[in-house]
Amino acid sequence: MSISVGLELDVSGLQPGDETARTAVALTEFFALNDLDRDVVVGQDEGKGEVSAWTEYPVIVTRFGAWSDRIEQGAQEAVSAVVPTARVSLRWRFEDDDEDF
Repeated sequence: MSISVGLELDVSGLQPGDETARTAVALTEFFALNDLDRDVVVGQDEGKGEVSAWTEYPVIVTRFGAWSDRIEQGAQEAVSAVVPTARVSLRWRFEDDDEDF
């Protein structure tokens, strides 16, 4: 069964400047490796030390449970490889529902 989902990800605990830029690059590369480069936008505010990623449109996914575990773990690992102390918050939006999880 396939479902439509949206993704919202925020990274905090970054130093402004280079640490923020390297984190954005790591997430961009991670999403590209997982064929989500056309679906996920990665943004950064180097001055504030913030990186965010989000989908503008729903992504259709089969076997969501296994897939979402891989995406959640992989995003955390990509960020931790650059900044081990950074905190990643990832939320899923189920486009068929009005609730976020």
